[in-house]
Amino acid sequence: MTSTPDDLTTRSGAGRGWPQLHPTTQAAYNHILWNGGLSKSEVATKLGLSRTRMTTIARDLEAAGLIVEGGREQRASTGRPADMLHAKTDLFHFLGVHVRAGELVAAGIDLTNKVVWERRRHVDELSASVIGAHCRNWLDEAKASGLRVAALAVCGSAERIDEAPKGAGLHAVAPESARSTWEREFGIPVWTEDDIVALTAFEQWPRLAEGEDSMALISLGREIGFGLVTDRKIILGAHRRAGRFSHVPVAYDGARCPLGHRGCLWAESSTTSIVNDVAGALTLGEVIERAAAGEQAARERLARAARGIGAAAGHILNLLDPDKVILTGDGPSILDAYAEDFGEGMRSVYLAPDTPTIEVTRFDFLDWARAAAALALYRRLAESEQ
Repeated sequence: MTSTPDDLTTRSGAGRGWPQLHPTTQAAYNHILWNGGLSKSEVATKLGLSRTRMTTIARDLEAAGLIVEGGREQRASTGRPADMLHAKTDLFHFLGVHVRAGELVAAGIDLTNKVVWERRRHVDELSASVIGAHCRNWLDEAKASGLRVAALAVCGSAERIDEAPKGAGLHAVAPESARSTWEREFGIPVWTEDDIVALTAFEQWPRLAEGEDSMALISLGREIGFGLVTDRKIILGAHRRAGRFSHVPVAYDGARCPLGHRGCLWAESSTTSIVNDVAGALTLGEVIERAAAGEQAARERLARAARGIGAAAGHILNLLDPDKVILTGDGPSILDAYAEDFGEGMRSVYLAPDTPTIEVTRFDFLDWARAAAALALYRRLAESEQ
């Protein structure tokens, strides 16, 4: 069955909630949104629908206010002009909150991942009550600003929040019981998730082109995180532990990490290990500056880190064969001057003869909150499609 206008019920909370659509209707909308507009025949082909069924779906989406007719365009898929459908991207919004030690950063995005609203708050402690109170206030502020928030995601490191005491991971300060309470109180779906999963959702849409359905993301910093996508779905694993790859061996003669692994990726390429290995350095930026000024020890340490990152990328390419690998976090600042070392490390383990697609992206702390909002968007659309 398909939705009718009367079926497009809404939920209370920060603005009118996401309409309840038939899964096929939601899938059609997702394709229209993700592809920047499609013709009716293109959507029907992607989903295996008849022309009559697609006409009904398009009518339902228009009734929900989610799409508009966009005139006729010449389409390469058919060689003929076709009636286009375009998503209305400013109708609903998604809120993301990134949890850091001492600070919460919030961003609101529209359906194109564009930031339309942002907030920062200093916090003296991290707890479910503090995070929940700020989310509640921000939802009220967003609503007063004219945003119609359809979902919320609270994200941070599941292992250890930056600069927080040992053991203070996201789910210690935002447990499942708190998430369920927030969902009931706010009247919209709420997710709490590792920030690497959020970053993967954020990178997935702009980085995967038509015909691509897989990617791997490597985020370098004090810790090293991995995001994995196949069939355009984020892999979480049976126990939500997929991507724990930071202690894979990348240098047989390398240093030992705190867990006792010799030459693992963390020991070779994490920000902490790099800074600790360069005498007198306090930050990665300082190590990079000293290397640029000609200090041999700093240069050699960064080259070693780049080779470790390359080896990790090679392992991922061998294991998953993704369409592309995305490098982010502190990786770009290292690879700017050490691309050849990265390539050397990758070729030391990568077995295929072709050259893989490696892309580099930069972001700041607001982008972590933007990534959390993107996760809320991703989850809202993906779960409605099921």
